[in-house]
Amino acid sequence: MSELEIEHSAGIVIYNSGRYLLLNYGRSWNSPDRWGLTKGHIEKGETIEQAALREAYEETGIKQIKICKGFKNKVTYYFNRGDKRIKKTVVYLIGLTETTKVHISAEHTGYYWASYEKALEMLTFENTRRVIRAAEEYLRENDLAVDFYDD
Repeated sequence: MSELEIEHSAGIVIYNSGRYLLLNYGRSWNSPDRWGLTKGHIEKGETIEQAALREAYEETGIKQIKICKGFKNKVTYYFNRGDKRIKKTVVYLIGLTETTKVHISAEHTGYYWASYEKALEMLTFENTRRVIRAAEEYLRENDLAVDFYDD
């Protein structure tokens, strides 16, 4: 095993009228149906916000996203890529959109607009569920949350 490589990514919790946008990454080593949030590498010269918005557009086709100032939720995890050990840190922001039309990228196999409860049920990883819990708390504290129950 070679030395540890460090990666920095930006992600965005896309929220629309009580629903969170989840992306299906398809089959992975640990799940036959992996659900997560939009995220990707921060490119040289980009801010976290610029990277999050670029990734959101590349992965979902959604361009009209308003970032909620005051929310940043950091997740760090480790994984192997070939014979390399990777330490990845993702900073998630919250983005509000009125768009419901999604055009997923080739790296995903589907998408779903999920209520808070359904998102917690569908997301594959606990660290991503923690991001959604924090986002829901932020949205409620700032009177931006909408209850949506009919999943």
